[in-house]
Amino acid sequence: MTLQDWGALGELIGGVAIIVSLIYVGLQIRQSTQTSRAATSQAYTSQFISSVSKLLEPGFSDIFWRGLPGLHDLHGGERVAFVSYISIVLRMFESFYLQEQDGTFDSRLFGGWSATYFDLFANEGPREVLEIRKHLFNAQFIEFLQNRLASAAPKDMYSKAAP
Repeated sequence: MTLQDWGALGELIGGVAIIVSLIYVGLQIRQSTQTSRAATSQAYTSQFISSVSKLLEPGFSDIFWRGLPGLHDLHGGERVAFVSYISIVLRMFESFYLQEQDGTFDSRLFGGWSATYFDLFANEGPREVLEIRKHLFNAQFIEFLQNRLASAAPKDMYSKAAP
């Protein structure tokens, strides 16, 4: 075998090594992406549970119930509490939407999670908060939310009957 043959063999082995390395790096990136999406989904679920837990507080659950049909029955601190809560929910949904758009949130979960938010916004009170606070949120998110609310009637998440 000549020196030239050895050089060609070395180039071939080097080329194969590069291809194997690229495949390995690609697999690592894929696994890292999956792990990141799972962690994001889990963190989001925890944040959502924490937010919903606020509704279990006796004083706030009444404020929330009275705020659903509109802000007209809420005064002073009650209005502040309801508007703040809905603003927090909007911020969570905005974050969720933008993460899904960026591909960092598992898009298979988007439909179910977003339906929960649209059900909330079937109520006049949350829609009023959206109108008051929309300037504080990403324009693309607000456009998505308003288009969806205008094009499909969401289902009410609570009975409209008095408690």
